[in-house]
Amino acid sequence: MIGRSVAPQSGRITPGLMLVLGYISMAGSLSTDLYLPAFPSITAAFGVGASGAQLTLTAFLIGGACGQLIIGSISDALGRRFTLLIGLAIFALCGVIVVFSLSIEMFIAVRFLQGLAGAAGTVLARAVISDISDPRTTAKSYSVLFVIISFGPALGNPLGAWLTQLGGWRAPMVCLSLLSVGMFIAAALKIPESLPLDKRQPFKARVLAGNIGSLVRKPQFMGFALAFGLGYAAMMVYISASSFIAQGIYELSPVEYSLIFSFGSVTFMVGALFNARLAGRIGPHRSLRVGQSIQLLMIVTGAALALIGVFPLPAYIAIIGTFTFATGMIMPGASSLAVGQAAGMVGAGSSIVGFGQFLFGALGTPLGSVFGTDSAAPTFLTMFVLSGGSFVMAGVAIRKLARDGAER
Repeated sequence: MIGRSVAPQSGRITPGLMLVLGYISMAGSLSTDLYLPAFPSITAAFGVGASGAQLTLTAFLIGGACGQLIIGSISDALGRRFTLLIGLAIFALCGVIVVFSLSIEMFIAVRFLQGLAGAAGTVLARAVISDISDPRTTAKSYSVLFVIISFGPALGNPLGAWLTQLGGWRAPMVCLSLLSVGMFIAAALKIPESLPLDKRQPFKARVLAGNIGSLVRKPQFMGFALAFGLGYAAMMVYISASSFIAQGIYELSPVEYSLIFSFGSVTFMVGALFNARLAGRIGPHRSLRVGQSIQLLMIVTGAALALIGVFPLPAYIAIIGTFTFATGMIMPGASSLAVGQAAGMVGAGSSIVGFGQFLFGALGTPLGSVFGTDSAAPTFLTMFVLSGGSFVMAGVAIRKLARDGAER
């Protein structure tokens, strides 16, 4: 089961394989969005504040960051399939253990390990796409991947709200454990080895670390990688504070909150689809800048309305919907541009991109409520700093490519 024939680089990924790659890539989003509605239940069950519940999310993201950095480079040496199946097996095991958490400390520790192992699905799905696709189709494949991933929060959040009402915080975690077992089975049956033996790196720490070091020193790569990570962090600030804003400020029920959250997931999906078309017409660099500009505009508008104290619910929904639409453009665009600068070291490149995503997401998550949840202003101001940083970093990479004459 571990060893299957190497998939040829045909430039095209079959719909069935793309669906499975999208499914295992949901490991991250399902592990967060499915239990977000359970945060109030977690705080009550373990006798902790909002920050205590958010630490379970932060631990998962830090674990994911570490896993992203390690797993991609290991797969450059051992192959994608073997590394993926080991990671998904551990991810599924952690999903079972976390259900039986007896304390918030145990919950946090298992979530860290769950994030560490679950990173295999996210980072190696990107690597498999880059292995099989040619440069002409990679950007489109990434956009399709993010469309599939967006079904995770779109379905996970309302499902999590329903399960939380049905059985408390443990119910969505049981659901996650079942889904994680399904990921392992689907990957074992459908995903072939995509990295031939003659293209693998030596399994030596010095070589693997050297690959990461060479990419970190490459401004074109790091600019897009940081743009991706900071843009993701802005979204995580919103996600981590969204339940407190919706249920606290606007006094919505968990189900009503989940509907708004799912609306944002749908607009994210539409943004990713729009990016696939727009990038083909005006180029991936310009398409990325369009998405970043819209994201910044929505954040500034939201911050202004929150600061003046006139922020009705319809305006909040419209701003969040447009913000997530823009984020749907940014995520596939920035990540495909970054990995495209990692020729010959795709696993390492995907690792660094994923590491930044999870690291900045972990750092951004507590910021969603650390400055208070009585107003949405602190959340939007924090998002502005992160989104502005994403815009600047993408500009650095694009200017460097232009100077080098490599912009296509």
